[in-house]
Amino acid sequence: MTTQFKKMLASLTALALLSASFAGCTHSQATGSQNPVSTGSTPASSVSADSTVTSDVSSAPQDSSQVDEQTALLQDIQKAAKEGKVIDIPFSVNTNVIEDVQEKWGKEDKSEYIASAKGIYNTYSKHNAVFAFNKGEQIFEVRTLDGKWKELTLSKVKAVLGKPDYDVTSGKDHIIGYVASKDYKILMVFPKDGDDPKLDHYSVLYPQGTINSMAGDPGRQW
Repeated sequence: MTTQFKKMLASLTALALLSASFAGCTHSQATGSQNPVSTGSTPASSVSADSTVTSDVSSAPQDSSQVDEQTALLQDIQKAAKEGKVIDIPFSVNTNVIEDVQEKWGKEDKSEYIASAKGIYNTYSKHNAVFAFNKGEQIFEVRTLDGKWKELTLSKVKAVLGKPDYDVTSGKDHIIGYVASKDYKILMVFPKDGDDPKLDHYSVLYPQGTINSMAGDPGRQW
């Protein structure tokens, strides 16, 4: 009985070892079949994503930075106008009088009364600026002639600032206007000719400053 029991025990042990060995081989084959697929798919996906990004960058418009600068410039123009100012000129409509300009910049290069514009216009060529003021010497319009604005096209202005509140042609000029705030307005003057003309000059207007109640003159709105 003892000898037979030992043989049975040896047979069971051998069978257990064989089963364990077979299970190990199966697990190893299964693991090996998954790893190549997983490892191979990850780089492929990564390369595809990288190539897409490269393609997008290379196809981007080369003048996108210029477009962004123009958008920012128009936003700055609008922001300054809400304070009654044009960019790069330290004097504002409404709160400054012409004497403030004369004290800081000296005598103007030219001064003329323009009846249709309701005031006297002083030109400072060196500063690319024109100031309009009423009989009380209050400045009601500041105009900038600086060339740095002259790359702005009519279509770009409309794309950024939207449909104009004022849109007319006068002589050789195409004039558009925007309400900057309850007190101030922006006027932009373009050549009338051309499919997409570039800005000639722009100004900020304080319409209230053009009213002459003593003479029954309602002033101008644009």
